[in-house]
Amino acid sequence: MKGLLLKDWYMMIKYMKLHLLVCIIFLAVSVFGNGNRFFEVYTMMLSGIIPISLNSYDERSGWIQYSNTLPYSRAQLVSAKYIIAFLIWAAVAVCTLAVQGIRAYTGGVATDVAYSMLIIGVGLIPSSLMLPFVFRFGSEKGRIAYVACIAIICGIMPFLSMEGMSVVNAADGIRLAADLVLPAAMLMFAVSWLLSVKFFKDRELS
Repeated sequence: MKGLLLKDWYMMIKYMKLHLLVCIIFLAVSVFGNGNRFFEVYTMMLSGIIPISLNSYDERSGWIQYSNTLPYSRAQLVSAKYIIAFLIWAAVAVCTLAVQGIRAYTGGVATDVAYSMLIIGVGLIPSSLMLPFVFRFGSEKGRIAYVACIAIICGIMPFLSMEGMSVVNAADGIRLAADLVLPAAMLMFAVSWLLSVKFFKDRELS
């Protein structure tokens, strides 16, 4: 498992520098966002797509077929992507909370911790929705899940802005949503992991 994680880490550093750079820039810009959480939400979503991109590189390079000759089970191959997804999500979540603290310390517009928890919970949605499709149908056919996820993101984004939240009665609505969204997102991620293992075990690799 350590070898699989190292492989994905090296691939991420080599092929996904732009993704990582955009995440860093957006988080830096969000410090001066004056209450606009677009950059934090977008960063969480973008980071959730990285494991799907890594899987696409695996398929294009023939790694998926080659891995059958190695002493790794299909469950381990799937789990490596989910562990990477979780570690990236956790790192961005910590940075999101740090941005909140910096904004408050510098006298900028800061929202409460519940708001940040809501955004962090939403950050698990891309990987949870897309990975089962990718492991069942492959990266190309699984792109339908990508389109669906983008549509969901576009639907959620307006309500995660300060202006959008004010429509649904800010403080109480944010805390209620945070209490529900983060546990639900964690559960969705776990169920997604189990489904992906099952789908990949049943998939015929050509």
